[in-house]
Amino acid sequence: MRPSRRQIIAAAYAGACMTACMPALAQVPPDEALAAAPQAQAGTQVYLPQDFAAFGPRTALDMVQQLPGFVIEGAGVVVQTRGLGQATGNVLLNGERLASKSNSVSDQLARIPAANVLRIELVEGATLNIPGLSGRVANIVATSTDGLQGQFEWRPQLAAEYSDHRLLDGIVSVSGTSGALSFTVAAEGRPFRNGNGGLNRITYGDGRIEDLFSVTRSRGDDTRYSASARYATSGGLIANLGSSYLLRRFRNVEDETLIAPLGLPSAIEAIRATNRGHDFEIGGDLDFDLGPGRMKLIALSNFARAQSVNQVVLDPATGEASLGSRFDQFSETGERIGRAEYSWAMLGADWQLSTEGAFNRLDRVGSLFFLSPAGEFDGAPLPFGSGGVRERRFETLLSYSRPITGNLSIQLIMGGEYSSITQTGNDALSRTFQRPKGSISVAWAPAEGLDISLKIEKRVGQLNFGDFLAAVNLADANENSSNNQLRPDQNLGGELEVSNNFGDWGSATLRGFYRRFKDFVTIIPTSTGGEARGNIDEARIMGLEFSGTLRLDPLGMAGARFDAAAQLRDSRFIDPVAGGYIPMQFPQPHNFEIDFRHDVPDTDFAYGGGYRETGHNPYYRVREFGSDFNIAQNLQVFVEHKDVFGLTVQARLGNILEREAVRERFVYAGPRGSSPLAFSEYRVREIGKVLSFNVKGSF
Repeated sequence: MRPSRRQIIAAAYAGACMTACMPALAQVPPDEALAAAPQAQAGTQVYLPQDFAAFGPRTALDMVQQLPGFVIEGAGVVVQTRGLGQATGNVLLNGERLASKSNSVSDQLARIPAANVLRIELVEGATLNIPGLSGRVANIVATSTDGLQGQFEWRPQLAAEYSDHRLLDGIVSVSGTSGALSFTVAAEGRPFRNGNGGLNRITYGDGRIEDLFSVTRSRGDDTRYSASARYATSGGLIANLGSSYLLRRFRNVEDETLIAPLGLPSAIEAIRATNRGHDFEIGGDLDFDLGPGRMKLIALSNFARAQSVNQVVLDPATGEASLGSRFDQFSETGERIGRAEYSWAMLGADWQLSTEGAFNRLDRVGSLFFLSPAGEFDGAPLPFGSGGVRERRFETLLSYSRPITGNLSIQLIMGGEYSSITQTGNDALSRTFQRPKGSISVAWAPAEGLDISLKIEKRVGQLNFGDFLAAVNLADANENSSNNQLRPDQNLGGELEVSNNFGDWGSATLRGFYRRFKDFVTIIPTSTGGEARGNIDEARIMGLEFSGTLRLDPLGMAGARFDAAAQLRDSRFIDPVAGGYIPMQFPQPHNFEIDFRHDVPDTDFAYGGGYRETGHNPYYRVREFGSDFNIAQNLQVFVEHKDVFGLTVQARLGNILEREAVRERFVYAGPRGSSPLAFSEYRVREIGKVLSFNVKGSF
């Protein structure tokens, strides 16, 4: 039976006694925690609380962000992985993975008070008995003390040129312990305020030009309540339980007014979009001794409901009836996962046998309407816009980890998965897949401070079930047809990572990677002349990523540092429309960022700034291609004081160069490459400078 709205909200608030959301900290005295936590491997870099004192950290996130040469993978992003799987990312808490389907790593670290952190270890992931990890990993060793601890962060942003003020962005959390039980509850507001305006020029194939002035304002209000609890006994039993509830509200208003050629009626196109819904997740795990090893049982269930309305109305300003269309969509998605991991030591190695079962579902109803001369929206056929998708998946993996020498270790993972995908509705179909999975990782520390890791891995991708059904983009006049033949992609690749600690000067990491895809998912033409998300035979991506920290203390500027990060990526696949090679849309071809921070010695004052430049690949559809990006170059500065009536206060001014939101698209009368140009569109919208504040405190 589906839970009611009242039950869902009640469960989220009651989750204080209920981790998939975030492991709570065990109630262990500091000395015992230091001894009980996973011990540092040879070559591990250990950072103690005093190493971060100059930054005045409030949370574990503040500390990890200051680790030299270290960048949190997927910081601030909720990663949509396939099931739970083995460990991913590069952050651990007391030797355990931060597992959640609804909370990012940054969100989870922001709820751990800095006072609870005993040390942070930078260690090579492949040397740990945690299958799936490789490269540099930050292991946060933390504990909690009796009583309650509270902390908050407020992140207001003043309105830029066309947007509204964002005043209710922030989080408040309370952590506590009672004997063997520890818990954390949190409430967070993530409002979204955005706006831009500017010229939009449309050039038609016959040479005609129209200029429009566009103004867009977006307003979103996401509110999340989460809770987690942990119970650890002296006999080694560990239980985690957690829940989260997210309420979503979003509205976008866009108006375009014709301003040229002069003399024509000032037609106005009004675009409106709303999205309302909620997400709910509950899960937990139980870890205990069993025979010669330990068993870990994990369960997770999440549910989401969303209702969106997208509407476009054109008023020709000639006295004639308005033209318009509307696309409504109601969706319910769910996922249930059960996973078991049994770990033991044998023959000088660490072993783990894991099995996982997952059930995913999507139910969606899509409706299309057109505005009648009477001013009413009348329904129109959209036969493949409604239906359901179900996937049942089972995975089994065996891992083997052992040191070869004192500075060389290896990890092998072998297994596979079985899945069945069933689509209901007008395009009903059922299919099954069997896919091998696995990896080999080698970690080598040839010298003090130098770590080298190599990983070769076979993965299976996660499909977006919405791609199976038809959908309409009214703003761009595009439609995706349904496709019941979609297959999960498979990809095989490797990565080589080299990290070096330069002592007082800082640290640097260089990573190279290569990955080849089979059954890559992209937009393809259909046999009926339309377009849909579908599979092509092959694609590949490769690149280099660098992150590093240069401390200026040895040069006489105590407390000052530069942090730099750079990525170069090259991707390609055969264009299913025009032939030849085109790049993937989302991997950015290049990104460069450099930040400067100076914590002035013997004061509570800090200042700095940074510059980021990002490249963007074009997008491709059957009848169009183009580019769409915001603020390609961003220059920002900040000032910070760490004791304003006991609070840390930072002011930051961004987009000093006042870079715009830019969109360029080329739309053809038929398939691009073989059809004449229907029109091109070039849009530049001003955003303005962005002034934001950050206030952190404890209670």
